[in-house]
Amino acid sequence: MEEAAAPNKAFAETAIEDIPTTNNKVMVGMACRVVGVVVDSSLEVWRRLSVLHKSAIRRDKNDKRETDADARPIEYIPVDIIESFLMRMNPRDAVRLSGTCKEWRAIITRFNPTMRNTPWLLVTKIFKNSCRLQSVVDKEVTFKIRFHGFPSTRTLFHGCSHGWLVSDSNSPIHLLNPFSRAWLQLPDRQPAPNVFLCMSSAPTSPDCILLARDKHNHLCVWRPGDESWTLEKDKLQPFDAILSFEGQFYTWNHLGECLTIFQVLPLRLRKLVVPCPMVFTNANILAMSLVESRGNILLVCTVEHSGKSLGVYVFQLDLENETWIKMERLGDQALFVDLLPYNRAISVSAREAGCCANRIYFTNIRHPFLRNDFSVYNMDNHSIESFSRLSERRRHVYGDRRWITPILN
Repeated sequence: MEEAAAPNKAFAETAIEDIPTTNNKVMVGMACRVVGVVVDSSLEVWRRLSVLHKSAIRRDKNDKRETDADARPIEYIPVDIIESFLMRMNPRDAVRLSGTCKEWRAIITRFNPTMRNTPWLLVTKIFKNSCRLQSVVDKEVTFKIRFHGFPSTRTLFHGCSHGWLVSDSNSPIHLLNPFSRAWLQLPDRQPAPNVFLCMSSAPTSPDCILLARDKHNHLCVWRPGDESWTLEKDKLQPFDAILSFEGQFYTWNHLGECLTIFQVLPLRLRKLVVPCPMVFTNANILAMSLVESRGNILLVCTVEHSGKSLGVYVFQLDLENETWIKMERLGDQALFVDLLPYNRAISVSAREAGCCANRIYFTNIRHPFLRNDFSVYNMDNHSIESFSRLSERRRHVYGDRRWITPILN
């Protein structure tokens, strides 16, 4: 197994506290020059900032004889200038700026995605080692992230779990954390699976279990430190959604009305007949998602009715009575659903995340009237709103959209 080198040390040589102040016009002009430069990493931003600062200080010393004695030195870089170059920084490096002063910490809380438990929309670019990270709390806040050193030349990802992206179905599977820029290559020894299914926790956690399957539909298991995949003898039945919850895995198949609960190493299955929560007459089922929310398992059904209108229904699992209970409200919770293979979902407290409560955020809805980056379903009035930052002319250059909760490990 191969592991990438550590991320760039953006502040190894230049400490913000060591940069002296100069006059207001010099600082503003210098910062504007830095903001106007499009660079690949925050290290380059601050390297250039340091050079410009030293140059400005030398000019300032030479100009002191002609400067009015009552001229006031600058105390702060203007907020709009700080925001401009924060939006061009890697989030990992942006968080380091929070130690500079109280004012910067307040600004960076808004721009640093790792300081709040908020899912962000991650949009990948086809054929380029970069992605766009967009806030759902403030629609105007975006980051561009480059995957320096990542070995894939085609950054199309098959899944996202616990802050890590999973490479497409080309074996061997790669895992990438876009925030720390760490990546892992999983074993390519046979049997080598090519379809990612589920991950119980981040791959840096020693108790992580990653499930995948090969072209023969065999279940393959990997844990941190394994040099090869473990092939389970039994096969899983087809399913619509999969979830890792409290040390077990759950799958749901609506056609067979089958809920399967299982553990691996070795594979132990428990199959329950749980009737489908409703009959979708004259409706096309777009997706079904399993998600853990406040200790409960929820089923999110997204359907297209005969009139081309969208319907979203949420049910809670009553495991004791082996039934689904329809939910009319989510309370303080908000759900983030990826309508992609196995329809992964995230549940968060809206109050803690800063998003809207009782809402379901969707990506990749395949609907003729919804061509957008993401859509939000309001469970209060059953309305749906769409958001997009891409023009129709440029939309085709982007790949998949996924929800990701940033972590730095």
